[in-house]
Amino acid sequence: MLRTLSFALAASAALTSPVLAQDDEDKVIDYAPGSTGRITAPLATIVDDAKRQGEALRETLIPQDAAEGAFSGVDFEDLRTKALSHPRVKALLGANGAGVSGAEGDEVRYDGSTVFLLASFSMPKASLRQMMEEASTYGLPIVFRGFVNNSVYETRAALEETFGSMDDAVGFSIDPTVFARFGVTSAPQVIAMGEAVDVCETPGCENDPVPPHDRVGGNVPVEFALRMIADQGDVAAAEAARLLQEAHDAQ
Repeated sequence: MLRTLSFALAASAALTSPVLAQDDEDKVIDYAPGSTGRITAPLATIVDDAKRQGEALRETLIPQDAAEGAFSGVDFEDLRTKALSHPRVKALLGANGAGVSGAEGDEVRYDGSTVFLLASFSMPKASLRQMMEEASTYGLPIVFRGFVNNSVYETRAALEETFGSMDDAVGFSIDPTVFARFGVTSAPQVIAMGEAVDVCETPGCENDPVPPHDRVGGNVPVEFALRMIADQGDVAAAEAARLLQEAHDAQ
């Protein structure tokens, strides 16, 4: 059974030529005055001249040769590997160990996680910073629906604006399927389940059955949401209580 724990918190331009007036039988066409005047421009001559000028220009163009040895010492494959291995890049691409890449699609998603923090880059910066700090405390994955304006660069800029430095941002994943799977249309949300979910059976998870879960929506601390689920949840009360206890013991 699903349980949702809520926290109260024209202008148009007119064309005058041609004007069509149709009759069912005669189909008479009336043209605006002056629209049927004779075309006097030498169109054929203009086209021929343009072709000749284009051919003459082609003959004068000199292709640039590649600079010999300019990139002879650059290992592009090594650069690519290093870039994709950088933890911040992996986090932006959702391949930081929390999400899965296409080659890992047969594995359990999010390494057996039972609680997700669903966030949005439109959240207040202070709230986003607090959520990421609490995610680290409780060992929970943060999931965003997508990149800022579908751009990795703008996403990085948003994170740097929020944290001041990428070094202060914790890992997160970009995964719209989580939002689709649980029917989430607003963030932040805390989704808690009694057991981990496996990969989706339908494209984008859009037609997968919604896993049994508890949820708390609203801009509230993660600890507050976990306590609500631990006290009132039908599905994940034990998981929420376990996370709270482990965080308490680690202090």
